[in-house]
Amino acid sequence: MSLAQRAARLTGSRPAAQTVPPTHRRVVAAGLVAAAVSLAAGLMLATIGRAAFTVPASFGKLAFGTYALLTVLAVAGATATWAAVTRLSSRPRSLLTRLTALVTALFLIPDFLLLGMPGNPAGPVATLMLMHLAMAVITYVALIKVAPVRAGPRPAGGRRASGR
Repeated sequence: MSLAQRAARLTGSRPAAQTVPPTHRRVVAAGLVAAAVSLAAGLMLATIGRAAFTVPASFGKLAFGTYALLTVLAVAGATATWAAVTRLSSRPRSLLTRLTALVTALFLIPDFLLLGMPGNPAGPVATLMLMHLAMAVITYVALIKVAPVRAGPRPAGGRRASGR
């Protein structure tokens, strides 16, 4: 088995023969919903974090202007990824699940590095981590629920192809 075949098998990146990707309108709507709800969740978590913990003036990561742009950019990237994955993968939801876990883990690395550095108390850093996790969950759910992949037409004979 070639390396390309192994990668396709692992990621489910074979062409999607029995699925219909969502329309571009639904994907954009899902992205807008994800961005709006993620911003609202971020605002709520940042407000709670500032009320619950002493946040030094030098820790500007909980300021709306700081995280709002990054939230919108991250959601836009996830939305574009979902649009591509639904058209290229035979198992888009499974692939999106793996990608979401990977990207979320990568986004948490800088947060963990902040712990133990002067001027970065654990409480505000934990709040920032919760904001990242909330955004990931909200975006994932919005994409798969607002812009779901639908089952494609059944082949002649009424049976679905096995996809192998």
